[in-house]
Amino acid sequence: MSKQTRSVALTERPDTRGAFLRKAGIGGAALVGGGVLLGAGAGTARAGHDNPTAITDVDVLNFALTLEYLEASFYVQALGSGRQALPPGVPGSNGKFKRGAITGAKQLADFGGRIRSTSYAYLSAIRDHEVTHVAFLRTALGASAAPACTFDFSKGLTNVGTFLATARTLENTGVMAYDGAIRYVDTGDFLQAGAQIATVEARHAAYLNLITRQSPFPSAFDAGKKPSDIVAAVLATGFVKSCPQPVLDLFAKFKANGA
Repeated sequence: MSKQTRSVALTERPDTRGAFLRKAGIGGAALVGGGVLLGAGAGTARAGHDNPTAITDVDVLNFALTLEYLEASFYVQALGSGRQALPPGVPGSNGKFKRGAITGAKQLADFGGRIRSTSYAYLSAIRDHEVTHVAFLRTALGASAAPACTFDFSKGLTNVGTFLATARTLENTGVMAYDGAIRYVDTGDFLQAGAQIATVEARHAAYLNLITRQSPFPSAFDAGKKPSDIVAAVLATGFVKSCPQPVLDLFAKFKANGA
């Protein structure tokens, strides 16, 4: 990273995408070569295995990207596209629920005015985070980025109550997914980036748990689930209508490796 880039990193807002990339340890020279996040040895990482068919760091990042596509698309369908540009794989939408529908929902009626009045803004911030995660992972993976599946969230968006309950389930699933997949990552920068996303997902989950009257921190330890278990759970929701072949191959690879 040049001196000029270091200077920008010290002065820019901490919530910008560029700052996020740098804080994740992925920027500068790591993005040389068409944006592909592959150093000299990263592309052949085997997560501690010598088997050439074992899970690679790129596989894990694409697994994370597939989940982020799902989450980002869900929130965009619910709340609209927002002001930020949507990355490929996240279709735009006018949204189903406007501010008044959220803040006036009966599910929030017993909460204080502060929680009700901020609910739409906080849920919109979660949407923006998930969209940023997609953009970040796509940039990190470059030409290796998996394409998105096609989703149908109609059953999860029948009303504000189902929206909030589905959002809670997706966020908690995301935490379990990151916690379960991290064991297959070798590269330090990837581990740090994954941890920085996972903790944000956990904050989302805590908020959704709270406003749906669940404990925001139900256990001293978060459970991690294997990628193949997460895939099975996500497919069981019926939200995934179809996936391109590279994603199906990725799912099969996790299953074949018992991951």
